[in-house]
Amino acid sequence: MSRGYRIRWAPPVWHSAQAKVESEDAISMDVGMLEILPEAEMLALLRERLAEAGWTREEDGRMRTRIGGVEVELAADGRSVTARASASKQVDVRSTVQAEVEGRLERAQEGAKRELSREVAERIIRSEGEIREALQGALQRVYVEALHRKAASLGEIESVVSGEGEDGELELTIKVKV
Repeated sequence: MSRGYRIRWAPPVWHSAQAKVESEDAISMDVGMLEILPEAEMLALLRERLAEAGWTREEDGRMRTRIGGVEVELAADGRSVTARASASKQVDVRSTVQAEVEGRLERAQEGAKRELSREVAERIIRSEGEIREALQGALQRVYVEALHRKAASLGEIESVVSGEGEDGELELTIKVKV
């Protein structure tokens, strides 16, 4: 003989938690300018060249731009450039046991933090060459302008010859009548 059984099963109660994970990294590079002209004048020339390249001026004297997905900032004193990148991610976990949720969330946050840190560092590394190239290009234009001004202050400029040396570097010869 068989008997029928009725079983009532309550669906599991899901407990969930979420958190936002953020990571930020930065590198700083010195901007060493030759003192062809007084420091303030050299810095003014650098600011002009960077503005021509699309950098924006801040009220406090800093300048900013974005290169390769990285925020780049010239310090107010013009002596350093900082490249900064950041990323964030939302982490969600679920469990039927409330006590497990906290542990899972903590592990998920740690994993996401490692992943974001790696991603941010890679973004900065990939952009570093492009940042240095942009700075070197601006500095080269600053030096050319500074040399022209310095030569003009020494006497009458008779000729200017600009070319490329064997190593690919810019060579500038300014003949001044003193």
